[in-house]
Parts: sequence; structure tokens; C-alpha cells
Amino acid sequence: MVAALLRLRFRVLANTLGRNTIQLIAVIVGGLSTVFLLLSVVGGLIVASFEAPNTIQVVVVIGGSALILGWCVVPLMFDGVDRTLDPLKLARFPLRTSQMMFAMFLVGVLWVPGIATLLASLATAIAWMSHPLSALLAAISGLVGAATCIVGSRLTTTVAGSLLRGRGAARLGVAALVLLIVAGPLAATTLGERGFFARITAIIEALGWTPLGAVWSVAGRVAMGDVAGALGASAIALGTLAALVALWRLTLVSSLSVRGEAPARAVVGGRLGPLGWFPSTPTGAVAARSLIYWFRDARLTRQLILIPALPALMLVWWQLIHIDGVAMAAGPVVASLLPLSVFAGLSFDGTAFAAELAAGVRGFHDRLGRAIALLIISVPAAIFVQVAVAAVIGRMSDLPALLALSLGTLLVSVGVVSVSSARVVVPVARAGRNPFSSQPGAATVAIVGSYAVTGVTGLFTLPVAALAVVALVVGTPVLGWAALTVALILGAAVAFGGIVLGGRVLDSSGPAVLARLRLIRD
Repeated sequence: MVAALLRLRFRVLANTLGRNTIQLIAVIVGGLSTVFLLLSVVGGLIVASFEAPNTIQVVVVIGGSALILGWCVVPLMFDGVDRTLDPLKLARFPLRTSQMMFAMFLVGVLWVPGIATLLASLATAIAWMSHPLSALLAAISGLVGAATCIVGSRLTTTVAGSLLRGRGAARLGVAALVLLIVAGPLAATTLGERGFFARITAIIEALGWTPLGAVWSVAGRVAMGDVAGALGASAIALGTLAALVALWRLTLVSSLSVRGEAPARAVVGGRLGPLGWFPSTPTGAVAARSLIYWFRDARLTRQLILIPALPALMLVWWQLIHIDGVAMAAGPVVASLLPLSVFAGLSFDGTAFAAELAAGVRGFHDRLGRAIALLIISVPAAIFVQVAVAAVIGRMSDLPALLALSLGTLLVSVGVVSVSSARVVVPVARAGRNPFSSQPGAATVAIVGSYAVTGVTGLFTLPVAALAVVALVVGTPVLGWAALTVALILGAAVAFGGIVLGGRVLDSSGPAVLARLRLIRD
């Protein structure tokens, strides 16, 4: 049965790439980029192999921990899960949960990111080639590490997808997953105040005892003669993988449980939600619909999960390394995150965009309505995060400069995505399906587009960022207020300019955009 599912997956993959040239090019570009990155990793491991064991340990543990963390976090930000073997599609067939999990695991392994991760994990043995026993153990533990990456990614997307559907078991999984992600930093914060380099050394030692880094520290511990430590790290690594598999199975079973038809929910007459909050104009209608999407469409709602998670993680790392810039970046990160998630916003509308064209809605009204909905959510979030961060790190006197960074980034981002989302169309999952699923090559297209939008946003934000940084370094409140003023004026100008330009682009290319939306519809 598993073999049949894999044959089906690769047949669908071949057919998809055969009829969509853009996705085929994206897969090729992504594959070449991955090969280049893999060769760079192998080259770095070869160089590290000539160093002392403790130096090799630092390189391998940090790199391996970042790899596992990336596999767990990146799928939440970009569509990255193949939907050919969507559990909800397979639930009607006589498949055991273990068979479904094994097939999904193999799909993760037998694609570009999985193959690269497996090869990079095995390549850690190169770093220990002067220690034959450690090299053998590195290859074995590399297999466990690669499995942890893929299972962790599957767990992340399954848990988050179930959470968006309101599953109780998924909430337990989210709590366990958050503890896994921050376990390393939290453990390291107990090491106390030390010098910077002493703290870095302590961080590496702490990571080697966490679920993120234990599996990568086994070979190094043997090379340095710490056999008992190697056994303990092995137990943590195997226990982590077993726990991830168990949590994945729990959330998968929960998400696939048969549900009865829920009775229709009665709505009190006159309560239209956002549709009743806005004026009865084209702009108001678009803003209301967009606001409803943000809270009811799981493909957009998933971005709201990251608003509390990323600042919390950055504050933990700030507590760990005592660099204020790490915490200060939380506000701009949140400010840019939500606009960046809709840099190709019409893709989420799909062919429903035809109704807007048929109604004769002008592009300016569409862009303005979507921008209003986005600002209603993102402005309070950015301000709250930045104020909270300033209070936690004890930099309330620098709040104007920090708000300048956050609000300037937010307003500029809104202007940039108002243009990009009128032109760019990317393959996304249909509404109601797994919000983390993607077509082959879609993640590459989304990442490249995100880089472009981020670069343009950074270019326009540069004057505000420069003034705010000077204000933070000098510590002059007047400069901070000046930066905030410039941020609001420049940001509002870029946002309005982007709305106007994006409206013109949409007016001239609306039918062509709809044609592309039909083409990429899965």
C-alpha cells in the first residue's frame, strides 16, 4: 500500500510539473540552490575536520540545531507540505494510521529538501574523519537527526492545521512543540551571568543536552572521551524522536476522527459582523470581506500563530545572549510578517476574484479595502509587541525610536504588497484544505517573491531605520521622536502611493490575473 501511494505521488508530481512551466522552473531553481547550499555545508565540514574536537563540536551542534529548528518553523511561514498524500483525502481509504504516517514520512525524505537534509546529516561524519568511531556514530546519529527534522516538520503542520480547526488534542501538541523549540534557550538561561565567550561556550554545552542538539553531540562526546555523556545524549535524541512520532500520531488521529454533521448555527438578525462595521461602499465591502478572511480562512489565520511565538522566542534568546538588538527586532519582524504573508493576496481569492471584476470594483477601492483590513490587525499587534519588548528589556525611553522602526516597516510593507499582490500570483491550497500544503515548486516561488518584497521594503525603510538606529545609539529622545515622525510621514506616503499604483495595475491587468488564477487552480 505504501509503495502504491508513493507511485501515485510521483505520477501526480510529474503530471503537475509537465503542465506548468513556471512551477517546473521553480523546482529546477530550488534544486540548484539546494545543491549549492549542500556543497557549501560539505565544504565547511571538510574545513572543520582539521580543527580540534571541541571546535568541530561547536560547528556540528549549532548547525544541526538550526536545521531541526528550521524544519519545525519554516513550514509555518511558507507553504511547504506536499498535498498529494493529504491525510484528509486518504481518510476514506482502508489505511492504517501507521501506513499513512510512513508514506508521508517517505514523501518528506524523497524530495529535494528531504534528500538534502539526509545527505547533510550523513555528511557530519566528514567532520569527524580523523576519529573513525566518531565518524561512524555521526553517520548513525545523522540518520536520527534527519528523521527528527522530517517528523518535526510533519508534526508542526499537523498540529497547527488542527489547531486552526479547533482540535483539543492539537492544543496539547502545540504546547509540547513550543516547549521543544524553546527548550534549548530556556535551559541555557539558567547558566547565570558570565562573560560573552563563556556564555557562548555554555550555550553550546546546553544545546547538546536539548532535543534540538543532543543528536548532533553524540559523536563529539565520544571523540572527547565522554562516553557517559554520549549515552545520555543518545537517550535524549531517541526519546525526542519517539515523542515527536507519538505526538504526530495523536494529532493525526485527532484530525482524522469522523465528525458528525454539526447543526446549523443560528445567527441573530442584524448581526453581520465585519460586513456591518464598514460603510456600504466598494472599499468597505472589500475591507469587511478581507477582515473575515483573516479570522476564518486558515491559510491566513495561520500567520496569526506566529505573532506571539516569534517575539517570545526572540526575547528568550535576548535573555540568553544579552544583546538588546535581538529583542528590539521583534517589533519590525511582526510588523513585516503579516503584510509579507499576503504579498500575493489575490491567490487566496482564487477564481472568486471573478465576482469582484464582474461587479466593476475599481482597483483603487480593492487595494484600499485590503490595506485597511490588514492595518486593523497589524497596527495593534506591532504596537503591543514593541511596547512589551521595550518594557521587558528596560528601554522605555527608546520607545519612540523603536515604534519608528515598527510602524515605518509596517506602513512601507503595506504599500509594497499593495502593488505586488495586484500582479503576483502563486499556487496556494484551496480554502478548506490543509493550509500548509503546496504544489511542487510553489514554496520556491513564494520564497523568491518574499525576498523581492522584503528587499524593496528595506530599501524604502532605510531612511527611517538609519535615523532610528542613530537615536538608539545616541540615546537622544528628540531624535527618537523625529524618527517616529519621519516613519509615519514616509510610511503613509509609501502606503498611499502603493495603493494608487496597485489599483492602476489591477485595473489594467485584472482579467489577465483572473486567467492566471484559473491556471494555477489545483
